[in-house]
Amino acid sequence: MLSSTARGVAVSFLLTATITAQAESKHYSYIEAAYAYQSTDWGPFEEEKNATFLASAEAFEYVHAHVRYNDGDTYMPRGVIQDGWWTYGIGAHYYLSPTTSVLIGADRHEMESQSNRRNQRGWEYKIGIRHDFNEKWRATLEIGEHNLIVGDDSTFIAEAIYHPIKALGLTFRVRDYDKLDLSSYELGARWSY
Repeated sequence: MLSSTARGVAVSFLLTATITAQAESKHYSYIEAAYAYQSTDWGPFEEEKNATFLASAEAFEYVHAHVRYNDGDTYMPRGVIQDGWWTYGIGAHYYLSPTTSVLIGADRHEMESQSNRRNQRGWEYKIGIRHDFNEKWRATLEIGEHNLIVGDDSTFIAEAIYHPIKALGLTFRVRDYDKLDLSSYELGARWSY
């Protein structure tokens, strides 16, 4: 799990990035709370329901930093039982048009284990695309590679956001880890700034 110092640095970085974020930033500057239904596709274990919290801040013209915490007790391969899962990283993005951006990123995963297995650490590298269909609807697709628990593995994320008003979004996200055999279905509320 992250040390107090590391958490403080991550939060300070996000706050600093928030202050310097572009005035018109809306793709990469947000705070979100979500309900996550995690499906372990591989074992005889029950599905898990838990909370997920996300934050992202856009800084300078092409950089963003993000943090995600999933508060779950999910059974994973190789006897690992998740007891909280932090993901934090940095990325770069480029707007192809006012409504479409492409992104690359590097994330650090830190999963505390409540089983006799050691805590898990790993890296993920990803690429993606975000597109606003209109003022109300946005979609994001990401693919990545991570090395958490099972070695080299693929990650797929599909996200849809509906904005009833400009700053507030309702999110639906599917996050799938191939060899981990874990799918997370997330419904959330996002405040964009």
